Amino acid sequence: MSDVHNEASIEKRHFLDSIIAFYHKIGLLFFVLVGVIIIIGVINPRFLTFGNAITVINQASFLCLVAAGQMLVILTAGVDVSLGSIIGLSSVIAAIVSKTMGTGPGWITAVLVGGAIGLLNGFIHGWFEIDSFAVTLGTMSIAHGLALIISKGLTIYELPFSYQLLAYTYIGTIPLPVIITVMVMILLFFIMYRMRFGRYVYALGGNKEALRLAGVNVRGTVLWVFGTAGILTGISAAILSARINSGQPNLGGALMLESIAACVVGGVTFKGGVGNMGGVIIGVIFLAVLSNGFDLIGVSSFVKQVVVGTIIIIAVVIDKSKKKS
Repeated sequence: MSDVHNEASIEKRHFLDSIIAFYHKIGLLFFVLVGVIIIIGVINPRFLTFGNAITVINQASFLCLVAAGQMLVILTAGVDVSLGSIIGLSSVIAAIVSKTMGTGPGWITAVLVGGAIGLLNGFIHGWFEIDSFAVTLGTMSIAHGLALIISKGLTIYELPFSYQLLAYTYIGTIPLPVIITVMVMILLFFIMYRMRFGRYVYALGGNKEALRLAGVNVRGTVLWVFGTAGILTGISAAILSARINSGQPNLGGALMLESIAACVVGGVTFKGGVGNMGGVIIGVIFLAVLSNGFDLIGVSSFVKQVVVGTIIIIAVVIDKSKKKS
């Protein structure tokens, strides 16, 4: 009888140890996310349906791409505040190109525009060693201004009907944007955790000078970090503009703040070199669940802004307290 009791105690300890290990690896956010899902599901059971789950994941895919790019920049101890404006400019130019040259070139243009601005950010930041916030603040203003000039401040309508296919095609029951996002995340995971480039990104945030002394091309790495962030944002812009079948200069304005929020609550620190893709993805899903859940239970979108801001502050305070302890 005592042997059975001892075996049960050992299994219980193993279970608790695995829970603690999971907590240290993933963080508190996962458990908070589960709690939020349960609470919203109790208030409105419709939230827990398969159809709504697909809606949440589909909505999360746009933010996930931008947040992944933001993660790369923050890992290098920087921040990119131009990503929202990149979406607006990419959307407008892609809409014009699609009307004149066709759907395919329009989608590709959105990605190219995003990548070009990202490379510009990386070049100025890397070669002139100007703070990333100052650089991207300038390109944010430039990109938004260009989007307004090109579109004359108006939404560009009458795009080819096929332009919407990128956002509204389904493979089985899964929306194409979700499949694209998953494929991009798998590729990015391979680059970040199976290739030297990923190690260089983390090292940039940890000790840039040591990386330089090791013979690594720091400027080139910075260039590709910001360029990749721009490309990922351009992909998101292509899908977003396809979803609304138009080009809008103000499209994606909120995604910049939300991308930072997803990174911060997902465990990526502004000091650089700390954080992982898993945490960011959970952060993205958390924000998407909040947004969708608030809509279903009738909470104002303005309240969501307050909640997101509060979450950012709490996450930073918790991170700071962890470092002190």
